[in-house]
Amino acid sequence: MSVLQDANTSTWAARNPTRSTICCRTPPPKISEAQKASRKVKRDQKIMLTKLVHNAVAEHLDEEKTRVQSLAHAHNVTPRYINDMISSQTKYHGSRKAQLANALLHAKAKEMNSDQPVGLRYKIVELCEMIMNDPEMNNLTKDKKAGYIAALHEHREQKVTHVRGNNMAAARDVLLTTEKIVKELDDLRIRTGTYATLFVVRGHINDTIQSTMHGTDNSDDFWEDVYDLPMADFLRQYEQWSCTQNQNLMERDSLEAVRKQVRQLIVRGLVAVTGKKDIVMNYNNYNTAIIETYAVQLIGWPPGINFISPSNIGTVGEIRRLRDALKAWTCYWTTLTPAEVKAHIANLNERRSAGEIVKQPRKKRSDAGTSRKRKAPSTVGHANKQTKCLSKKAKKNSYQDREVPKSVEFIVSSDEEEIEDQ
Repeated sequence: MSVLQDANTSTWAARNPTRSTICCRTPPPKISEAQKASRKVKRDQKIMLTKLVHNAVAEHLDEEKTRVQSLAHAHNVTPRYINDMISSQTKYHGSRKAQLANALLHAKAKEMNSDQPVGLRYKIVELCEMIMNDPEMNNLTKDKKAGYIAALHEHREQKVTHVRGNNMAAARDVLLTTEKIVKELDDLRIRTGTYATLFVVRGHINDTIQSTMHGTDNSDDFWEDVYDLPMADFLRQYEQWSCTQNQNLMERDSLEAVRKQVRQLIVRGLVAVTGKKDIVMNYNNYNTAIIETYAVQLIGWPPGINFISPSNIGTVGEIRRLRDALKAWTCYWTTLTPAEVKAHIANLNERRSAGEIVKQPRKKRSDAGTSRKRKAPSTVGHANKQTKCLSKKAKKNSYQDREVPKSVEFIVSSDEEEIEDQ
C-alpha cells in the first residue's frame, strides 16, 4: 500500500515532503492609473530609442557591406571570405561555469532584493555599482571566492532538481519545457531527417498538467498503421497508467525499481555494442564470457561499488550512483582493439599459470551422481506431439493420393482381342 494514501496529495511538493521546494514568485502588487500612465510614457520612449538604434545599425550594416565589397574587389577575394574573417566565431559553446562576477552579483541580489516587491527591485547595473563600492567584495580571499561560487552552484542546482511548490508553477514549467523539447525535435528533424514521438502526461490525478503529444512529420500514422489505433488512444492509456502508479520520488527510486533500471541499461548497452539481441550479461565470468568472447568492456564502473550483479547490490545509495553513472555515460560499453584483447588474454593466462581460478565453474546440482527417474511427458506435450504426427501422416497421405495410379499387371494385345471377338 502506498504511503501517499493517507497523506496530502494535492501537489507534487506535498507528495514529496522530504525534497526541497522551489520558492514561488509572489504576484506583483496592483498599480494605480498614474503608475500605468507613467509606465506607458517610459515604454513609448523605449520603443522610440529602440527604433533609432535599429535605424543606426541598419545604416552601419549598409556602409559595412559596401566597404566589404570594395575590400574583396581590391584584394581579389570573395565578400564571404572577408565576412568570415570579421565574424569568425563558433556556434558551439561549452557549459557555462559559475564565474566569480556572477557569484557576487547573485549574492548582492539576494541581499538587496529579497525583501523588495516586484517592480522596485534593483537592476543589474545598480547591483554592479554596489559591488564595486562594497569593500568586503573587493578584497576577497580564496576561500571567500570559493564560498560565493559554491552558493551560486547551489542556487542553480535548486532550480534544476528541487520540486515545484504548487500545481500552477508545475504546469507552467511543464508547458515551457515541452515547447523547448518540441522545437528541438522539429529542428533535429530538419537537420538529420529523424522521426520522433513525444508523450508528456501528468503523474497524479490532482495535477493540473495538460497531457500532450507531438510527432514529427507523419509519425502519427505509425500508430494507426502498426497498432490500428490513433496516437491519442495511447496518450490516454499512458495517462491512466501513470495516474494509477501514485508514487513520489522516493517510491520511484526504490531499491528494486533502480535495480531494474540498472539491469536494463547494462543489457541495452551490451546489445548495442555487440549487435547480438540474445546476449546475456555474465558478472561471475565477466573476463572470459564477455571481454574475451565479444571483445567489449564496461568502462567507468563507480569506485567503491563491487562489480557484481545489480540484484546483489544491497544499498539504495550505491545502486543510484551506478544508475546515474550509466545515464550520464560516465559508465559505458566500449569495443576493444585486437591488441587490447590479446593483452587481456595474456593476462588471463598469467593468472591461470599462477594458480588463480579465472573462470568460475558452474554450480553442481545437489543430486549430482545419483540416478534420477525420467519424468513422464506431460499430457499437453504428448497431445501436441500426436497432433504433429497426425499432420505429417495427413500430408503424406495427401501426397500419395495425388500420385498417378499404377498400371494393370497384364495388358491385352490387339491379337488376343481379335481372337476373343471370334
